[in-house]
Amino acid sequence: MSVQQAESGPAPAADQRPRANWKSWVGAGLGLVVLALAAWGLKKISGQVTMADVMAEIHATPTHLIAFAGVSTFLSYVVLVGYDWFATRHLGYHIGWPTLAAASFSSFTMSHTLGITILTGGTVRYRIYTRAGVKPADIAMIILLCGWTFWLGIIFVAGVGLVVSPTLAEPIRQWAPPQLEEFTGVLLLAGVVAYTLLAASWRREFKLFRYRFTIPDGKQTLQQIAIGTIDLAFAGGALYLLLLPVAGVPDLLTFLVIYAVAMVTGALAHAPGGLGVFELVIVGLMPEADKAGVLAAVALFRLLYTFIPFVLGAMVIAVMEARALKAARAAGLPDASPVSPANTH
Repeated sequence: MSVQQAESGPAPAADQRPRANWKSWVGAGLGLVVLALAAWGLKKISGQVTMADVMAEIHATPTHLIAFAGVSTFLSYVVLVGYDWFATRHLGYHIGWPTLAAASFSSFTMSHTLGITILTGGTVRYRIYTRAGVKPADIAMIILLCGWTFWLGIIFVAGVGLVVSPTLAEPIRQWAPPQLEEFTGVLLLAGVVAYTLLAASWRREFKLFRYRFTIPDGKQTLQQIAIGTIDLAFAGGALYLLLLPVAGVPDLLTFLVIYAVAMVTGALAHAPGGLGVFELVIVGLMPEADKAGVLAAVALFRLLYTFIPFVLGAMVIAVMEARALKAARAAGLPDASPVSPANTH
């Protein structure tokens, strides 16, 4: 969504305070429904497995699988830098890799753990990118582009998984229509193809108030799909590695679809890190798998993918804020506000 500000006079002053509307109320209501279902589901699961069972499964997980899952998690976070690289390049910024890596890692670790991406990860990106000379309106577009890259990857992987390995609906096979997965997968892939063709052919500029932008072209859209897909493969692959010793786990492609559904459902619930909701979806969509083993794998996954990166991300933020404060004091500025632009646009 290539962007430029419209050359016009200053915008009239307006009350910028966020206001509740029907969309926010619907979103909050949907989140409460998902959380209620998660609580009900977890209560049912709690009657089938004990904490002692889960802890025993954690201790029984082979060390080499935990190490491989850690490597896969690391690679996932490396690929996440591609989200910010793509978004900033599309908007015309050429920001160095250290800044991109710091912004991507710290913002994603905050949003993965705390949820509410715009308020958590968005705030982190604002602090880092404004110091690099990025305009506030462009930072909002960076967040939007990163989110769209994530969704393209999710939809593409889910589509491929449902077509190639159509066993997701086994738990509800007696109620589900025949070939439900294949039909859904084809529909998802058709949507991705249609959007890519639209992006390749529709190069009109959009205008939102004083903000002008164009959507990524066809080649750029393919880049987004690749980045989102590889990220999902490494992140979901980390959990799949931890599930290898568990009996009843489906094949990798089917599991990646389950992982994608769990990620989306957790996000809809607005719970910090999708806590409880993510676990319920993973367990619910693998009814043949040993529940204690699955919950143990998810607990280890949260440690590797969420908790440890969150601590490291907080450290990155603290170091960058300390450096910004020191630089501001040295320059005689009142605080660590954004400094002069250091990049071209």
